[in-house]
Amino acid sequence: MHSKYYPDGLEPLDGFPLPVFVSKGGAARGRSVAQRAARTVAWLDQVVGMPETPPLFVVGPQDWNQVATIPLYGMPHVNDDRIVVGQEPAPFWASMTSAIIPLLDRGGLQRLHRVYGNPIYLGGFADLLVSHELTHLAHGQAWPDGPVAFWLRELAANLGLHGYVTDVEPAKKPHLETVFEATWATASHSHWPVRDLSRMADSLDGDGSNYVWFEFGLQVLAKRLWQIAGAGALKRVVHALRGPELDLPGALELLEALDPEVARSVRDWPRFAS
Repeated sequence: MHSKYYPDGLEPLDGFPLPVFVSKGGAARGRSVAQRAARTVAWLDQVVGMPETPPLFVVGPQDWNQVATIPLYGMPHVNDDRIVVGQEPAPFWASMTSAIIPLLDRGGLQRLHRVYGNPIYLGGFADLLVSHELTHLAHGQAWPDGPVAFWLRELAANLGLHGYVTDVEPAKKPHLETVFEATWATASHSHWPVRDLSRMADSLDGDGSNYVWFEFGLQVLAKRLWQIAGAGALKRVVHALRGPELDLPGALELLEALDPEVARSVRDWPRFAS
């Protein structure tokens, strides 16, 4: 069904409920990502229902431009005909680490070292993000693109990520939570050139670290929503994204019904802490 998206030079991996293709030499990494993807699809299907899952591509830099729809190597992304993940550590994670270390207090830096090592390596965090991308498939593209649609979709995807890790891989919670909590609680918000939530899409320009900062803030909010409302939060946000478009007041009303503190944090963005 998806054969037109099988570029030359990629190798198929069998044994998964979705088509999986990897760069040469990347079978071990591809299987690890595909196993998590399969678990995530099964979990999401139980919680909110899932459409047919498109092929998963786990590729190195040499194959990225063949399958990716964004130029920044290693930035995981999805649309209705493909899921694309980097096979190797993405350079923007090193850029993010370099940016946040000078902004952290001693306690925050010690937390990062305990979980991600010294030097800090965020691979254990990045490996979880396929669950974020798959949640985008769950909510679909019913809304036209726009500022509210952009950040609410990302919040939904982070809810799916947080819920999946909490329910299915709870041992991975320190890898998921430590970096976004330490960063958001202590890093200077003024460091980032793009800070307005309505301009989140603009933060994709550059090395990717500014965009990751936005995602970290939304992960803080997703964690709170999951703690307060559990799977009900994911169901409500996904249901809204599958229906008629909401303006900003409507989106805030949705969040207010789930947790007034999260709605207040969106209004006050980025002036809140974890």
